[in-house]
Amino acid sequence: MNASQAALAWRDLVESLNMYWFWMMLGWHDIKEHYRGSILGPLWLTVTTVIFVGGLGPLYAKLFSLSLAEYLPGMAIGLTIWLFINSTVNECCSAFIASAQTIKQIRLPRLALLLRVIWKNLLTQAHVMPVYIGVLLFYRVPSAAEAAIAALGFIIVCLNLIWIGLLVAILCARYRDIAPLVSSIMQISFFVTPIIWSDNLQAMNSMIINLNPFAAFIEIVRAPLLGEQIPVPLLALALSCLCGGYALAAALFIRCRKQIVYWV
Repeated sequence: MNASQAALAWRDLVESLNMYWFWMMLGWHDIKEHYRGSILGPLWLTVTTVIFVGGLGPLYAKLFSLSLAEYLPGMAIGLTIWLFINSTVNECCSAFIASAQTIKQIRLPRLALLLRVIWKNLLTQAHVMPVYIGVLLFYRVPSAAEAAIAALGFIIVCLNLIWIGLLVAILCARYRDIAPLVSSIMQISFFVTPIIWSDNLQAMNSMIINLNPFAAFIEIVRAPLLGEQIPVPLLALALSCLCGGYALAAALFIRCRKQIVYWV
């Protein structure tokens, strides 16, 4: 690996972090543009999530022969976390492509464009917080320690999404067929991840859970909020993905950073 390319990639990261004001402003602008002319604006996310949870919760509780209080909290929290993961990964596919004209005209660190997408989806997720609060008030109020553990888990999820986003952003810039493939993978992952079903409530092969990184991402946030212990295999999987994923994404970024502007 060329040392100069690694140095340039590191400088890209440092410049992107120093330009936090730039990508934070762009992420906020993206939300404002998306909801221009809307009366509720981003609060539509809150409304649609409440409707979705309120519609699916009673239905699946009845299908699984479970009480609503037993089923709804885990399903609602898992679903809102999944929506954040899914939208972030899918939007990262076009992180570089959507800014093609910008990076062809001015010198701009590539990672700033990725962080713009991550920040925008974090702001979007903030509008879903009333769903968390409502569900937890309905079920149980977590202690300060449990909330802190869940917050730490959410940070781990966000850190994992950065390397996943960088990986798909580079691959989609080079091969445009990757984006629909990623979308299909995410759709399949929704059904094999314990979101609308639970391995605690339904019989399921543990290997499907313990080898599923999305299950790990959801459980390290959801379990503490429900007063449960985070399964050790899932915590280990989330941390392993964090280490291995950054190594893989860094190697790919160092090798492909200069070519991104020509691919888009």
